[in-house]
Parts: sequence; structure tokens; C-alpha cells
Amino acid sequence: MDAVAIKDVCKFFGDVRAVNSLNVTVPAGSIYGFLGPNGAGKTTTIRMIMNIIRPDRGSIELFSGDSIERAKSRIGYMPEERGLYRKMTVHRVLAYFGAIKNVSAL
Repeated sequence: MDAVAIKDVCKFFGDVRAVNSLNVTVPAGSIYGFLGPNGAGKTTTIRMIMNIIRPDRGSIELFSGDSIERAKSRIGYMPEERGLYRKMTVHRVLAYFGAIKNVSAL
């Protein structure tokens, strides 16, 4: 079983192509990291894996098709910054950081 299967994923921000036709498979039980220069699309890719933002094209499957909520319970993610995400509503940011701390109700 694959923990993560990224197939032909693209993400644009206006005219800027942040991720271009990415294909990555991470076998279950593996530890992977993303290395690259600033602006290479590392954070964007992780945010797409965590369903914080959606890809413009392609697909991301976690744990062979588990629901996103079930899959998130099996993945750890600590963002570099703990600020507001500009593309998220305040309610969604609060729900997101609450979920990290196992707080289910706002």
C-alpha cells in the first residue's frame, strides 16, 4: 500500500506555476522529505497533500483511498509558520489549528 500517490499534479497561482506535473509515490512505512530551493513548490505540495489547498490538475491519494479525515489521522504536519493562511477563511484556520490540538468544536 502507498501512503501517498501524487499523479500529474499541477498548481498555479495566477500566472505562476508552483507545481508542474508532479508524480511521487511514497510507500507506507517510509519517511520522505522534500528538498529544493525557495519557490520550488515544496510547501505548496505538502499543503495539497494535507488538503489545505487543492491542485489545479491531477490527483493525490492517501493510504490507497482512505477518506481525507482518516488519512490525516495517520500523517503528521507541522507548518513552518503559524500565521493565517491567506486563502483560508478565519473559521477554517481556527478549525485547522484546533484539529492539530484535537479540539473538535469551535
